[in-house]
Amino acid sequence: MIDQIRIAMKNILLLFSLVILLNACEERKFKLKYVHENMVYLDKSELPPLDIQQFVYVPAYSDIYYESEKKKTYLTVILSLRNISFTDTIYYDKIDYYGSDGKPIHSYIDKVLVLRPMESMEYIVRSSSKKGGAGANFVVRYLADSNLKNHPYIESVMIGNLDSYRFSFSSQGIKIKK
Repeated sequence: MIDQIRIAMKNILLLFSLVILLNACEERKFKLKYVHENMVYLDKSELPPLDIQQFVYVPAYSDIYYESEKKKTYLTVILSLRNISFTDTIYYDKIDYYGSDGKPIHSYIDKVLVLRPMESMEYIVRSSSKKGGAGANFVVRYLADSNLKNHPYIESVMIGNLDSYRFSFSSQGIKIKK
């Protein structure tokens, strides 16, 4: 009987530890990104000399209101970075996510993302994060050579559902000065 109680206690302790571990993993949800196999990241010290430094503001609605200000639905947000040049490489050294209150929520990179011609990269904010709000946004900084023919296309895509309806919409990034 005592052995059975010890085994039951060990199982309860194991289950409790597993629940804590899963909850700890859930806190890392902002670090999730769609992983492309051939993406290149550089240290900032490895960057070639670049003349263009541009900031882009990208609206990102992580939740939206419906029927009244008391009801809202949470959305998955995808930040899409697209190099639309056939010849030029673009470097991203800042991808930050801000809430409606203007406070930073998460910085997505600590190295420099390299997008070669016609490559793209996505970063995802899950609807379960419930951070950001209707006024959430990304601030992205890219660097390029002065001969850049086509600046990148940067947008956010929001995906959600309300009752049995699924919907999506997008917002284009706009260049800003900092």
